[in-house]
Amino acid sequence: MDNTSWIETNVEMVVSYLTKEFETFVLSYRADRPLTHTFTVDNGKKQFQLIIEWRTLADRNFPPTNIDLLVKSNVAGEMRLHGEKGYYWTPST
Repeated sequence: MDNTSWIETNVEMVVSYLTKEFETFVLSYRADRPLTHTFTVDNGKKQFQLIIEWRTLADRNFPPTNIDLLVKSNVAGEMRLHGEKGYYWTPST
């Protein structure tokens, strides 16, 4: 799997997690290469952002399709706590 495919798979994993956690929200994604990946969920009343460093999703030690890392870190809960300012997530290794 090349680097682009690796990142795309990790992005899909994050999108899947956020879609489940924010069921009534519209999700958008923006890549600010080579800095960050920004995921925004919005329901017209509330908006939350998740920002992940580019290198995190490109890291070969970050296992694609491992939603457990997002669940264990309570990423959705942290996004709600941080509100519109956005939540910068770095997985603990």
